[in-house]
Amino acid sequence: MFDSSFSYSSEQPLSRGASDAIALRLMHDMDVIMHLNPDCKGIKLVSDPSAIPQEYKVEDSLAFVPKKLWSGGVWYTAFFKPVEDGCDITIQAPGGFTSTNKWRLVRKPDGTRVISITSDAKCSKTFAYFVKKFLETQHGQLQRTFNERVEAVARPGIPRRRSSMPRSFRTMGSARDMVAA
Repeated sequence: MFDSSFSYSSEQPLSRGASDAIALRLMHDMDVIMHLNPDCKGIKLVSDPSAIPQEYKVEDSLAFVPKKLWSGGVWYTAFFKPVEDGCDITIQAPGGFTSTNKWRLVRKPDGTRVISITSDAKCSKTFAYFVKKFLETQHGQLQRTFNERVEAVARPGIPRRRSSMPRSFRTMGSARDMVAA
């Protein structure tokens, strides 16, 4: 009665220089996916690493809430499940916010490849407007940043700002190592 449910989907072409193997390898790394969001302050695995789905505690700055209402961060639970063509992430945050986010590498009939994100969310009607607007802008930002990460792995000689990359991404190795894995 006091909740609002909604969905938002978007897709963006995958960088032409990227292989499907590299894109999927990155989609299967929760640390990489969560740190695509610049508001992610930290992530900690709390379940057994072999569990499916894996459970994480994530600290976020909660950017969709106006700073006048909340300027601090929030910890929430995220469940991560790699799937053949991407990953599923379910988020359970304080205040009754839940979302299911499906990241997919989609191959179109014309041969193009896109990064697709579909988010189904539920939250208090009080924050529904802010969350909807946040999802609309965040999807594009996440997809662009994902493409940058894929290109950085595909072309390791191109310098990137090391501080903007999560630790697991910096230690992943070369493109040859990624494809061989």
